[in-house]
Amino acid sequence: MITIALLFSPPWRGSVKVGVKEGACASKLSAPILVFPRHGGKNSHLRLFAGLLFFFGLSLFSVSVVFAEPLRIAYTSISMTYGPLWLTKEAGIFRKYNIEPEMLYIAGGPPSLQALIAGDVAISFTAAGAVVAANLSGSDAVLIGTTIDSLPFELYSAPAIKEPAQLRGTKMGVSRIGATTDFIARYLLKKWGLQADKDVAIFQAGAGPQIFAAMKGGAIQSGVLSTGVETVRAQADGYFRLADVSTSGLVYPFGPFAARQAFLKSNSQLVTRFMHAYVEGIHRFKTDKEAAIAIIEKYTKTKTTPATEQIYEVYARKYVKRVPEVTREGIQTILTEIASNRPLPPGIVPERFVDSRFTKEIIDSGFADSLYHNR
Repeated sequence: MITIALLFSPPWRGSVKVGVKEGACASKLSAPILVFPRHGGKNSHLRLFAGLLFFFGLSLFSVSVVFAEPLRIAYTSISMTYGPLWLTKEAGIFRKYNIEPEMLYIAGGPPSLQALIAGDVAISFTAAGAVVAANLSGSDAVLIGTTIDSLPFELYSAPAIKEPAQLRGTKMGVSRIGATTDFIARYLLKKWGLQADKDVAIFQAGAGPQIFAAMKGGAIQSGVLSTGVETVRAQADGYFRLADVSTSGLVYPFGPFAARQAFLKSNSQLVTRFMHAYVEGIHRFKTDKEAAIAIIEKYTKTKTTPATEQIYEVYARKYVKRVPEVTREGIQTILTEIASNRPLPPGIVPERFVDSRFTKEIIDSGFADSLYHNR
């Protein structure tokens, strides 16, 4: 906020240029003024009184300058999980909070995390397991939120494979090694008494559409798919659903987003605004079906069907949380999986991998509750 006032007597018209600096942006404003040259003379007290009135009137005049701060955000797949993020951008909610988002699609959790660590993006919607692993290896990456607390994934197989035992000697498709789909594949195989990379080959196929295409082309015989457009297609084409991971009761941070601690330290206000915007975008996704469906159509490039509408309802009502808080239980699931393959350093606790102050502020302030109470 900039207020300009100059007091002299009597007046002449002119202008003044004022430098403005806010955040990383700088500009100049030109504002018309009246200038009162200094001199005495008859009725100078009247001129002074008039000048004082002018001063107080002009002091009420202000020029507001608002700069949208750029923020690069990565996301990892074209799936229903990112509906709230897409809607936050497309509905102009980020701009409402003075943020100009640049959204980058980087397929797979590990590559999106690498972009974060390299400084190519400021916030990355990535794989929680990859963040934990990187942090254990010395990175300052931490989770600041998660959209879902379970795993809305399904494992589909070729029509001839109807039992887990029939997977032996076949290839199973995941998006990336180390991604959430990779975790799910290994979790399911272990649960069924099969060994990943020995009994069943894990094949890195790419995002959901690429996994489905590889399965249709015969390059793989099964694939882990996010519940949504691809699972609808798999069902329609006669593929067999071997598992619905969401029914396992496993608590896992899905649709999580991370940032580097160095960035959080120097940009805490920006991250606070981001969190408020995203929580408001989640509210819009959960309560405005028409807008949410339109965004899903735009990004997935598919027409809405009764089946996809039903999946939207499941995400909006069951999966997507009002406040994207990372739970201790979800991080512990990841640590338990890592510990089954290699020993963890002593004293490791889930809190090490999370910066919860931004979601805590959302909860403590009642911001999310106010969005739903004001409907």
